Amino acid sequence: MLSASAEKRIIRSRKRRGPLAISPVARDTEFVTVLDHISKRKSLHIYGEEGVGKSAFLDQVYDFLKARGAVVSIYCRSSRTLRDILLQMALFLLGHFIHLESVDKFKRVKEIQCGSDIKKLSIKALRNIVYFYISLGDFCVILDHLEYVTPKINGFLTILYEKATVITASRQSWKLTNYSFKGRLDYCLYLIPKLCIENLKRKDAFLLIEILCRNLHADFPARQRMFEEVFRISKGNPGFIAKIFEKARRPEYHKDNRLDLRLIMLDSRMEGIMGKIDAMKYGR
Repeated sequence: MLSASAEKRIIRSRKRRGPLAISPVARDTEFVTVLDHISKRKSLHIYGEEGVGKSAFLDQVYDFLKARGAVVSIYCRSSRTLRDILLQMALFLLGHFIHLESVDKFKRVKEIQCGSDIKKLSIKALRNIVYFYISLGDFCVILDHLEYVTPKINGFLTILYEKATVITASRQSWKLTNYSFKGRLDYCLYLIPKLCIENLKRKDAFLLIEILCRNLHADFPARQRMFEEVFRISKGNPGFIAKIFEKARRPEYHKDNRLDLRLIMLDSRMEGIMGKIDAMKYGR
């Protein structure tokens, strides 16, 4: 574990970056846990329900690592398919090493100097490039939204874990106790240490609500009651809280100088139902 003095230095250095650089809820304990794993070159899987703030948290981790420069960080914000992951990593490696080399099945070497050349490569060629060049440095690979772990992605991750520190994030916990048919027991993510990002406690949720409420430039009576109701409805989920106040910008959700939370919830449920219908209709 990081020493107590190191933890304090990390937290202070984050706060010195200013209020716009970090979220209202800093999640210092989780942040230090992630940095502790990275400092020891140990991989970690981060999980939590939708809207809990995993992506915002990873943004903070990436920004901190980039500023510190202790390791070279590759941030894949979309990890839906293996090709998505490989393209993002290869493009980063091109920028890092200035040029790359790819060897085809006839042992011919092709020099790659621009992103358009990378996009033309096959998955096999991309995978070989990533494996080779990531072995040349001290890299930390961050894979966000890793929701669909196919056998090909699992095979790629299995080797990647041997070559770099990997931080993954998804809604699925990948705990053995939560085993489901989303993956087989031989998938490597089951063996990686886990960190859960949870909904906000009451104090932190109220802080976020206060900031979002202030941004509305509206003076609501019975603010404490409204805060309690928003917290009860959202269960402290920061994404849900943000959606409530995004709708609150529209005048139709204001009634007698107060927020009509019941109408906001009704419309949110209807939008969710329509979204599921559209997804089924278009096969997404």
